[in-house]
Amino acid sequence: WILKPGHGSRGRGIKCFDSLKDMIATATARKKGAVVQKYVENCMLLEGRKFDIRAWVLVTNWNPLTIWMYEPYIRICTEDHTLDPRELANPYQHLCNRCVQKNNEAYDSDDEEG
Repeated sequence: WILKPGHGSRGRGIKCFDSLKDMIATATARKKGAVVQKYVENCMLLEGRKFDIRAWVLVTNWNPLTIWMYEPYIRICTEDHTLDPRELANPYQHLCNRCVQKNNEAYDSDDEEG
């Protein structure tokens, strides 16, 4: 399970759980709302690492179909993905967010475009 604060950004406050009971206890103890999702256990990996694709699209017409896309990009974790319960707290394996990944010594800022 993955618990995300209802407020905030940049990967702050996100937690992964292998126990529904632990996740519910954490979520109900919070003073503010949160979003809970079932963690995708069999996720697609890129060379063993979790990733996500960010793309903004705007559909301006259905017939003919007209779609505009603005600068899509991919975010990749700096460490190999695992579902080992001892590693669920490791954000470098589970959160693709750049604001999280840039804190890992394996992060290569030279791969970023300007």
